[in-house]
Amino acid sequence: MNKLRKKIYKLRIKLLYLSNSIKYLFTRGKKVNIVSSSKYQNRIKEDLILQKYLLKEGYHTKIISFEDDYQESDLNIIRSVWGYHHDVERFLKFINNNKTINNKDLIINNIDKKKQYQILKENDISTIDTIFLDNIKEYKYNSDKIVIKPVISASGDNTFIINNINDLESVKNLNSIMIQPFIDGVNAGEISVIVIDKRIKYGIKRFPGVFTKYRKEEYITINDLNKEIINTVNNIILIKEYKEAVFMRIDFIFDNNCYKVMEVELVDPNLFIETINDSKLKDEVYKSFVKAIKTRQN
Repeated sequence: MNKLRKKIYKLRIKLLYLSNSIKYLFTRGKKVNIVSSSKYQNRIKEDLILQKYLLKEGYHTKIISFEDDYQESDLNIIRSVWGYHHDVERFLKFINNNKTINNKDLIINNIDKKKQYQILKENDISTIDTIFLDNIKEYKYNSDKIVIKPVISASGDNTFIINNINDLESVKNLNSIMIQPFIDGVNAGEISVIVIDKRIKYGIKRFPGVFTKYRKEEYITINDLNKEIINTVNNIILIKEYKEAVFMRIDFIFDNNCYKVMEVELVDPNLFIETINDSKLKDEVYKSFVKAIKTRQN
């Protein structure tokens, strides 16, 4: 049955791509690119559906890869650029040479977790206790279970759980690292909040599979979001460095009887729109996304 579902999913993706390609030929509005990577270009359902909505609004929209040569456009929406951390220089070159949503200042400050955590700390946002070091040699291990990963990373790449001093051998070649305590609350899942144009839209319970067994994401209505989380998100939205964000995903974990921010994702967050089980709400989310893009484009 799983194989059948995968075949049906791939067929739907292909049909959506073909439908958008035909509409693209007959659309003559302003050029708006959805930016992906060579690995995921025209393969992500959310990208293709967003393209469909933008084409419907009259925008000459296609999905491109940031690794490709420059393609003229009025605006570039940064979406599934997953893997950009393997070629940060090329990605930043694209960001600096093109008008983007989110804008380049937001992206540049967000890529580097040290800068991101500094912004959050300056605004009294509770985050996971984190040590930033240039090299693991500077760290004095004290037998605690910890997590070590690069300051610029994504998708769990080069993320290691350290249980004893011998495990440090696995991270000896990493530079510019961040060290965090391993939080048992990860077994209960992370809570992610999706914000579009300064408005909380919904939440997602996630089990990414980096530290726990992967499980399917669970949709959370606004009314079911913890009030502490909502208050923190509303405070983050007001931070001056984040005021221009068109979309963001804020990830939380429960630790020591409170929710702490793991990350504010402004670069390429998966928004999990397709996880919404209410078709009317799903439609409203896509429309609000397009409306926010349209406002910035004008």
